[in-house]
This record gives sequence, C-alpha cells and structure tokens, in this order.
Amino acid sequence: MASDGELTEECARLIPLADIDPRDERFRITTRRGSDDLHHSIGRLGLRVAPLLLSGSSGFIIVSGFRRIAACRGLGWDSIRAQVLQTSSPYECALKAIAANSLERPLNLIEISRALRLLDQYAPDGQVPPEETAALGLPTHAGMVVRLKALCRLPAEVQEAVLEEAVSFAMACEIGRMEEGLAVALARLFRELKTSLNKQREIVTLVAEIAHREGIDPGHVLAEERLSRMLDAQDLDRNQKTQRIRKLLRQRRFPALVAAEDNFHSRRQRLSLGENLQLAPPRDFEGTRFTLTLNFERLEEVGRLREKLDELVDHPDFKTLLTGKGRGFEETQVP
Repeated sequence: MASDGELTEECARLIPLADIDPRDERFRITTRRGSDDLHHSIGRLGLRVAPLLLSGSSGFIIVSGFRRIAACRGLGWDSIRAQVLQTSSPYECALKAIAANSLERPLNLIEISRALRLLDQYAPDGQVPPEETAALGLPTHAGMVVRLKALCRLPAEVQEAVLEEAVSFAMACEIGRMEEGLAVALARLFRELKTSLNKQREIVTLVAEIAHREGIDPGHVLAEERLSRMLDAQDLDRNQKTQRIRKLLRQRRFPALVAAEDNFHSRRQRLSLGENLQLAPPRDFEGTRFTLTLNFERLEEVGRLREKLDELVDHPDFKTLLTGKGRGFEETQVP
C-alpha cells in the first residue's frame, strides 16, 4: 500500500485553496493542530509532498495533509498542488489517510484509536480484513483493538491527558468506564501531578472507597477543599503534592490506621535508634508483634547495639508502644 508521500509531481493538480473545505475532517486522524512548524520549511522549500484530496459535489475534501494545507493558508497561498481522488470509495480514502500517517511516523494512542474507528466506520459490511490492518501497522489483537477504539470517544480532557502521557493506556481504559464528570476530574488531577500508574490507581481506589463509605458522589471527594488547596499550593512541587494528597485520602479512608501510623512514626523517631537498628510495627497495626532488626559487621558494633537495647527497654515511648497504649487515634493529633 502506497502513502501519498510516494505520489509524483505529475500526479498532482493545481487546486485553489478556496475550493478545499477545511471544516470537513471525516478522514482526519492526526491529533496535532498547529502548523507553525511547517511554515518555515514549506515557505523555504515548497510543498514537497502533495496533500491527498477527494473530489466532492461542492469542492474538495481533505483525505491527508490537513496541517500542510493549513500551513499553506497561513503563508497566504492561493492554490496548492494536490493529488485528487475521483472515484475512490470512503473505505479506500480511509486506508490512504491512515497510511499517509502510520507508514511515515509512529502514531500516538489517540491517533491509533481514530484510525481503527475510521476503518470500522467505512469498512464494507463493517468488517476490516486483518491483513489490511496489519499492513497499516495497526494492532490486530481483538481485545487490544476494542480497548484502543474506546480512547477517541473519551472526553477531550482525558484524551489530552493521554497525549501528554500524564495518563497511561491502562488508566485511560479504567477512567473510560467512569461517569464523564469524574473521568474529567481525575484526568485534571493526573495532568497536574504527573504521577506513576501505581499511585494513580491508589488514588482512584481511595476515592471510590471513600465515596462508598460516606455515601457520596466520588466527584465530591475530589472537590474537597483541602485537596484543592494542596493542588494550588505554589510552594509544593508535584511529588510533594502527590504525597500529601495520598496521605489526605488515606486519612479520610482509614482514619484510625493513619493515626496509628503517625503515632508510631512519631514515637519511633523519639527513640533515636540510629541506622543499625530498625523497629517495624505489626502488619497493618493488627496484633502485637513488633520486629526489631539489628545490622552489624564487627563485634564492637554488637556491644554498642546491646547498650542501645538496654536504653530502649527503659524508654517511655518504647514501653508505650509495646503495652499497646498510644497506638490508636485517641493519642494522636492528625493534621
């Protein structure tokens, strides 16, 4: 299958730009809108690759070359040389539109989604031959194709988050199953935080569990005033915002557990254990079994650790932890 980059000058016709409809984007898969980067090259070297047009009843429809045509308009040109299709079916035009992009450069996720949708829309009998999909460099696995096709139907802000790589393919699929307002709110949050997939999943889970636990809409959880203040804080970087928002959500979802964690960390810090002695709490603060780990290389270090252990036994904070007092919410001030 040939792309329009292989069209020769002899195949092209001079077409007035006024006869080309820029509003008809039925064959567009490219997500980039600006054409400033093309102004210089086209203005200096000319239009080296002819756009592909379809002849219509009242002018010409763009099949490929949307940005090139926009750049030529921006340069004030009156006409351009373009390849004109006279009798091609919409499906043939779709194949050429996709090939003009996919065979020249890697497509982003939204462009892949648009391409798959375009093929579905115009395929004869609604069936796209797998060999044609493969020839275009598009995915052919049925399950993957279904998930990809859903991306270009997501709200615009979610798609922008995907394009910015603030939201991964996996998270986009998860967000896509949500109500639109919630999906947009999460996309905005993740565009601001630029955090990892695991942390995004943690936030999504916490928001859903808080909403269920409190009987409220998940969007209300994200609209909470303290969370908004953290996002707007100019003195915090993205990592700090992410850390504080996760802690805020955990406090709201697991108030007693977070209080116990804060209390433990505060008391452990006052123990001044040093780098060779580590104290770990019971798992999820359930039960009474603590873990004390000693690290040493020389015999004299063992002696110092023994002295530290003797001090530890008499330390009031250590006693409080072991006796079970002060583990809970009642003795902890949660910010």
